Amino acid sequence: MYSTKPIISQVVTFHTEGVLAHFTLSSLIRVREYASMQKIPIEFVLTLDNADELTTRIVKNHPLISKRDQIVSVTHGDLASSRNSGVSAARGEYVGTMDGDDHYSANWPVAALEVARTNETPVIIHPELCVSFGAFHSVARLIDMTKDSFPLAACISHHPWVSCSFGIRKLYVEHPYQRTDVKETGFGYEDWHWNAELLAHGVTHVCAPKTALFYRRKAESMVMSMVSTGAIIRPCSFFDRVELWSGSDRVSIT
Repeated sequence: MYSTKPIISQVVTFHTEGVLAHFTLSSLIRVREYASMQKIPIEFVLTLDNADELTTRIVKNHPLISKRDQIVSVTHGDLASSRNSGVSAARGEYVGTMDGDDHYSANWPVAALEVARTNETPVIIHPELCVSFGAFHSVARLIDMTKDSFPLAACISHHPWVSCSFGIRKLYVEHPYQRTDVKETGFGYEDWHWNAELLAHGVTHVCAPKTALFYRRKAESMVMSMVSTGAIIRPCSFFDRVELWSGSDRVSIT
């Protein structure tokens, strides 16, 4: 029997997903079962940010929920702040971020943990594949900085990773997500900004082999709203460190 203290805290954000929250939580039962078979205690920190009544009821009454899990209700109205609140509540040594309308391969947190433990330098882990479904369908393999040739300068105009990430909790505490307030400021893409900030602080982005994010694409979503309003990434430390990304076609942060 393993300790009840979680090693992994999966922070899952909810807003107005409605019945889609049920599908995501049901899929996370497989994630928990896989972790249990590997004797790895995992908790889910479910953050309800200005969630509507249906989403709240589904989350609070879903069969996934156990005594190990936490439900955090906040009124940020901001995804970045929701993630930060979840991280603050997390009790695990490692943290992962999830969205309340996506799906994940059952092995994702366990495989990510293995990668994190085998790296001597700070890393943020992403799934190997991003499988999009819904409004359109695609399959993309994400960039692993230890294996792939990729010009870091492209991070100025392109986000090569996804919002789904995993790493030691300390990194999330020391580098919190920044609010966007896109309607007031024009800044968006909090995950893009966060991933770039970690780059600037010497953190390598890698992938966990044979894992996948199943990313629900919607005709109307926060990302699509940012695109339609012409939002841009907030200024970040990565832009100031020209030595990291100029003059090379291959990733390097040494």
